[in-house]
Amino acid sequence: MKQTSHIPLLLLALSLGASAQPDQTRVDTGLDSTDVITWRRLQISDFHGKRPPGAFGTGMIRPVAVTCAYVIINPAARIFPIPIVDSTAQTIYRARVEGLSYHALMSRSCSWWNRDLGVSPAYVLQHEQMHFDIFEIAARRLNRDVPGLLKVMDVRGPTVQAVVDRAQRHIERTLALAQEETAGRNHKFDTETSFGFELQRQASWRMVLDRDLQQVKDYAVTLEELTPLPQIDERPRRRPTQ
Repeated sequence: MKQTSHIPLLLLALSLGASAQPDQTRVDTGLDSTDVITWRRLQISDFHGKRPPGAFGTGMIRPVAVTCAYVIINPAARIFPIPIVDSTAQTIYRARVEGLSYHALMSRSCSWWNRDLGVSPAYVLQHEQMHFDIFEIAARRLNRDVPGLLKVMDVRGPTVQAVVDRAQRHIERTLALAQEETAGRNHKFDTETSFGFELQRQASWRMVLDRDLQQVKDYAVTLEELTPLPQIDERPRRRPTQ
């Protein structure tokens, strides 16, 4: 009998708006998996939120839009604890990860559009698209690096749970580094383009992001059966399979 373990659904829950203030660059919000889309060109009709999420709704100045974007691990990813015999003839376990891929999502129920905005809707929509693009670039770069990650991830342990936990932590560290980089890039983008109508600066960013998307175009991975996403526990689960 072979045992498998789910990798929990991990999120980069950084969400930014076109008029975000410096102290409003992070929204702690759960992912509503019933109303999410994978990366594509956005439309104003994709913003279903009834109010600005999180701290964006408490500031003195309302943002003109908020995009709730995420990078998730494919819910179908699995950690397989494989029994092996070590040099002392003891049975230990070695982690094998299958189906590992990363995907950028937008939560439409969280994302909000200010119907009373005083800025060009085309400018704002392009801005929000570029936030989504930054997450898609992060997901594709993670996918590009998956083979190297798995090659160096020689995770072994004395028990099934120990090896699953160690493999989980290894993957979490990789995602955390990507989160830090993505947060920094989103903040820089907002700093340079969100405080006024910065058409030239936004156009320069558009060129950079188009280049980055093209460079990693081969690492876009389709996420099937997106809605609804399965609910996955915070800790790895084990279940027997034939």
